[in-house]
Amino acid sequence: MKHILFLCALFCVSLTLCAQEISYPENHQRMSNFELKIEGIDKVEGEIRIALFNSEKEYNEKENPLYAVVLPVDNSTVVWSQDSLIFGEYAIAVYHDKNVNGELDSNLLGIPKEAYGFSNNARGRFGPASWKDAHFIIESDTSSMTIEVR
Repeated sequence: MKHILFLCALFCVSLTLCAQEISYPENHQRMSNFELKIEGIDKVEGEIRIALFNSEKEYNEKENPLYAVVLPVDNSTVVWSQDSLIFGEYAIAVYHDKNVNGELDSNLLGIPKEAYGFSNNARGRFGPASWKDAHFIIESDTSSMTIEVR
């Protein structure tokens, strides 16, 4: 009996040694080198805050962005790069946080006092741009977007 168990174990080990890895290229997630330019910065001060979303639900709820980036404003144009953005649908919201308080400041009526923008330079009527207007698709190895804050 011991010999039979030993032979079965040896057989199983020999099968794993001869096994080959099978690759399914269609299952590999393709990546893009993505570059975002933020233009229209009127004063070289403060920070640019970027939120990149990969779902309509999270974009509308303004929660759980795929990337939340804070960059110093050291020029009238700020550039952010991400070298491994998976092919798919995205939307971006940015604002120029001049006083570095981490909030988009607004007046008593709720109108923003700091410059902001959305992907595709979309604008909302009485609030943020809709996902429909702001979303874009990444499906190439290199991609870019320019947003003008105002």
